[in-house]
Parts: sequence; C-alpha cells; structure tokens
Amino acid sequence: MSPTLGIASLSLGSFEHHTLPSKIAAAAQAGFQHIELFDNDWAAFCDSWSEAQGLPKSTRDGDSTSRFAAAALADLVRSYGLRISCWQPLRTFEGYVDAEDRRKSREFARGILDILPILGTRLLLRCTTTTPAPATTGDLDRCAEDLAWLADEAAKCDPPVRVMYEGLSFAAHRRSWQSAWEVVEKANRPNLGLCLDSFNTLALEWADPYSSTGRLSPDVDEKLQANMRELVQWVSGHNIFFYQVADGRFMSPPMTPPTDPSIPPIRPWSRGNRLFPLENKLGAYLPVSTFSDAVVQTGYDGPWSLEVFNESLSSDDPNVPIEHARRAMKGLSKAIAAAYARDSTSDRATHKL
Repeated sequence: MSPTLGIASLSLGSFEHHTLPSKIAAAAQAGFQHIELFDNDWAAFCDSWSEAQGLPKSTRDGDSTSRFAAAALADLVRSYGLRISCWQPLRTFEGYVDAEDRRKSREFARGILDILPILGTRLLLRCTTTTPAPATTGDLDRCAEDLAWLADEAAKCDPPVRVMYEGLSFAAHRRSWQSAWEVVEKANRPNLGLCLDSFNTLALEWADPYSSTGRLSPDVDEKLQANMRELVQWVSGHNIFFYQVADGRFMSPPMTPPTDPSIPPIRPWSRGNRLFPLENKLGAYLPVSTFSDAVVQTGYDGPWSLEVFNESLSSDDPNVPIEHARRAMKGLSKAIAAAYARDSTSDRATHKL
C-alpha cells in the first residue's frame, strides 16, 4: 500500500506574499492528498476571511470568529479534494518553570484543540521547545507531565485528536528523536506519538553547513547507521504518527556561524536552505534515503509529507505556490518509490542498516 502524500502549507510560499487558498489550489493541482496547516497561514486566512465577512477579528483560537473561519477553511479544503493532515506547530508549550507561564501555555493549547475538529484534522504537532532556560527546562518528568496533559486534553475532542512530538534540531533542550521518544514513552498515552523529520535528524546527527565537507566528521556515515539501527529497534511504526521529508543544501562556500549566542547554529541553515527530496542539481546532499529506509523498516505505513523552508518561498512571484508544489511532488514521489523498492528487496526482520 502506497502512503498518502502531503505538504506543509509553509512549503508553498510565505504567508506574507501567498494566500492559503492559492496554496491549497496548488497542492491539489500537483496531486497532493493532504496539507499540513501552518499556524501563520491559518492566522492570515482567519484575519482575511473575517474582514471579508465583516466579522470582528479573532483574538484567540477557539473564539467564535475562529470557529466560523475554521468551518469555511474546512469547506474550501474539501472542495479541492484535500484534507488537513495536521495543525503545526503548537508553539511554546512544554517545560515551563513558572506556574503562570505554564497556565497560559495550556490555555493557548486548549484554544487550538477547540478548532481542530472543525478543521477536520485529528492530529496536532508539538516540536520540542525553543524557549531557553531559565524560563523552561528539559527535565524529563516535567516535559512528560506536560505532554501527558496535552494528550489527555486532545483525547477529549470529538473526534479525539492525537498529539505528535518532534525533536527540533535547534531546540533549547531536546533536539534528537531519542530525546523526544523518551518523553513520549514516559508520558505513556495511547494518542501520543512521534513525528519524525528527516532534515531535523540529519541536520543534528550528520550535517555541518559550516564545514567545507558539509559533514560533522569523517565517520559520520557509520554513526548515522548506528543511530538508524536504534530507531528501528526502539520505535515501532505504530508509535510514529507522521513522517516529514526534506533535504538540505550543501553550502559552498561554508556558511559563517552566527555571532549572536542566542541564535542556535543550525537555525539559519534550517530556515533558508532546505530542499525537496532528490533535488541534487540544487545542492541537495543529505542521506535522506538512509533515514527513510529506517522509517519504513519500523513498520510505519502512515503519511509522507514535505516540510521545506527555503529563501525561494519569500518571493512575491505569484507562481511560487504551483512551482514549489510541482517540484515537491516530483521529489516526494521518487523518494517514496525508491524507499519501498529498497525495502521490498530486504528481509525487514533481519535487515541491518
């Protein structure tokens, strides 16, 4: 069975220059089946829709205007034969030290959960926090308690919502898939699982945009193979709720590291230089196939979706959405076909990466 194909709305053009309806149309035209709803795209749509309807601007997700706008967006998405695969990302949530910050983060999360059933999606993405200490902590017990609360609240939705947790390569505390999985295991909720992202793992474990080689070390391939063996051995496919795919551009000359200590080194590269799979002519060089093989070998059979940040998305050219949608579909289709072809020639029970 082939996985369903999706793309994040953010990967079809910046919300400043390209409307969400134009991106939905482009995704459908390119043949995608679902779209990840990026929060900035949602906010821009909600504001423009409410203005057009003569309604007061929404002040928080879950208020009456946001509910009406969510229903309108759901109708629009369905009219193109698409669905919203997930909301992403739920920002600034787990690990807060101050009780008031924690209360506000939970109130914010409740507002988003209120509109997810109206939007027609049953999946919420939470990336590991980028808010640094001392405001937050990466303490396992605290993070697991917060994610368990979120999963329990999501389960109360009608229909119930699942929550996925993703290790962000430039997060404040928990960057790897292992550190995210540790929280998921500790929280121990049936509707809480992982989101795996090829770029975030490979950017953390393999790549170095500040090196002339583009790699962290000469033995990085062997280290990645060991990392992927851990993924296959530790995580069952049913605990993976979503797979986001992206490659990265080889930087020649190498990038200059940020001088501001508050900027994580990976973030500038991540925000402007991701590519769609197999775009080798544009500089794509990450071993995405190695990561995809491991994901398939876990038994994961869910959606594949593209999450690409690139400077090209900030162009105001009206063709940006459809051009990126076509590039995305071409790369993702080939990547999936290749991954499953490789898997069909291996014995999954005994295969060693």
